[in-house]
This record gives sequence, C-alpha cells and structure tokens, in this order.
Amino acid sequence: MTVQVGEASTSMPACSPQGPRTRRQKRLAEEGSDCLAVTTKETPRIRRRKTSATTVSLFVRWYNPSGKTKVSHLPLKPIENVDALQGISKTLVDKAFPVAERPDYLTGPDFYKFTPAEEFMSLPGDIARTEFRLVITHDGWEYCILERDLGAHLDCHRNMLVTVIEFESTALMIGQLGLRVNLIAYPVVSVKKTFLDDMEHQLRTDPNFKGQLGNSQTSSECLL
Repeated sequence: MTVQVGEASTSMPACSPQGPRTRRQKRLAEEGSDCLAVTTKETPRIRRRKTSATTVSLFVRWYNPSGKTKVSHLPLKPIENVDALQGISKTLVDKAFPVAERPDYLTGPDFYKFTPAEEFMSLPGDIARTEFRLVITHDGWEYCILERDLGAHLDCHRNMLVTVIEFESTALMIGQLGLRVNLIAYPVVSVKKTFLDDMEHQLRTDPNFKGQLGNSQTSSECLL
C-alpha cells in the first residue's frame, strides 16, 4: 500500500468580521482583504495500490504408447478441507480414503487444497505416461511453477500431490448391450503452503520472475 501525504499551509492576516478599529488594524485588513485566499492544511490522501488476484490451474498431459499427447487444462478452486468437496469428487474421496486413513496432505494444515472445476474426464485409451504442470495466472500471464510426472516418489519435497482416482461409468444400455466408459478424476490437488506462498511472493516482487519451467523435479533429485 502506497501512502502519500500532502501538506501545505500559508499564513495571512486574519479577517475581522467587525472591521478595523485602529489605523494599524485597518492597514493590515486592506492588505489581507481577500479572506478566501487562505490555504488550509490538506486532508492526507491515502492511495491503495491495486493488486491482481492470482489463479491456480493444473495442466495434465497424457502420452499414449505411440507418442501422441493430449492436454487438459483444469482450473482449480480452493477448498478449506476435504469435507468441503461436493458431488462425485466427495463420493470418490470418501470411498478411496476413509476418514481414519486419510493422509496428511488431505487433512494437514501445511497444504493448500484445491479441486478442479471439472470433476472427471474420460480416459483417451492406454496411457503410458502422465505429466502434471502447476500454473499460476497473474495479470493475464501464465507462469509454470512446477512440472513433474505422475508418481509421489517423483516429488520428494511434496510440493504438489495429486489425488488420482480411476473408475468406470454406470453401464449405458444400448439395445441389449451395456456400455461402460473408463473415467479418471483428480478430486484434490494438495500444494505445500510454503512452496506456493514463496512462488507468489517472487511473482509479485521480482519483475524478472519467469516461473520454474525447465526446472522440473526428477527422481534423481529425490534420491540424493
């Protein structure tokens, strides 16, 4: 917040509503007859610097065995805790993680929790590899702050842990045939608070901030 205080004052002879009573008072009154020219102290002005909010997204890139890729952009919305999930996301998490068995990244205070606006997606077929990119958007610009493949062991710092649940749709009857579709959901994306806070601080204070693209974590880092 930028605070600017302006102050100016000018001293002039006082005006008497009753007129001058002596020769000296008359002379002073004639010199300062323009009472409206008196400048009083200005009221301090407070100017607030406008700050743009940041948004968080998850980009999921699927690679099939032949090398083709498909990218999905999942805008994330923050949730206070897992109990705040709704719809299919809540049902999937409740079934996969009973309350007594939930890991700390779903319940602990050290992680921000997010959930995608899109609750689930259909799998495009065989997936040989899944890549995640965590992106923050500020003033219309996107900054990749974390990139890694699927697998908790590839993020030894636990900066981002993505809950992945695969399931089948309810059978859709076409004539006498039942058709099921393979679906996948990422109901909770947990991001370490210290990591995200640091990235946002750099974004707002460092004019040369470009994100962490190209500085992806590898399994070799976690083995050190």
